[in-house]
Amino acid sequence: MAGKSMQEVAEWDELKTFFDRRLIKAIGHPVREHILAVLNERTASAREISRELGADVSSFYHHMEELENLECIERVRTRQKRGANEHFFKARSTLLFDETRWHALPPSVKADVAVSSLQYLFDDVVNALEKGTLDARDDRHVSWTPAEFDSQGWEEARDLLNRTLEQLGAIQEAAALRLAKGEERGLLATTAMLAFETGDGAEQSGAIGRARRREQKPRRASAQ
Repeated sequence: MAGKSMQEVAEWDELKTFFDRRLIKAIGHPVREHILAVLNERTASAREISRELGADVSSFYHHMEELENLECIERVRTRQKRGANEHFFKARSTLLFDETRWHALPPSVKADVAVSSLQYLFDDVVNALEKGTLDARDDRHVSWTPAEFDSQGWEEARDLLNRTLEQLGAIQEAAALRLAKGEERGLLATTAMLAFETGDGAEQSGAIGRARRREQKPRRASAQ
């Protein structure tokens, strides 16, 4: 009995996967990945993205159409500009994992996701420093909170961050709907949360070390 062809295997409904296969196809090309990343950050038109890429819209618009067909992005408004329609899009799919999917990922994939997230964060911080936008707003928030937890405290802190992330997503979605009306210019910003075990060695890094951790006070530089 002949075995299945690779085409048949690839189309098999019971193949295991860590990601939505539409998302896998969406990010299977670097330009589509860039477009999806941009539209996860803000609402934008193909013309605006073309300026970032330094390429004519016609050279990559088929990737926009592919993302739309995969239901990863959607049109939110259209405006007339120089006799042509300019369509604005926002992302429908995000690169976020719920707790169940995250636990199902193999360690190698988790490590890659963590490193990529940190790299994006560092890039945003460096870019903000270079452009002078890190301190441009008096209401910006920068905090660092070293702490010592017991098992219950760690779970409570983790759950708080997870709830905060969900609320941030809801806030961002509501803001995107308001911005889609075109009545206000969007504010590009980065929000980030980190919670990880630092280990005993971290207590020796700096003069205040262990005493600083016992104070349990967040170090914060932001307007109230």
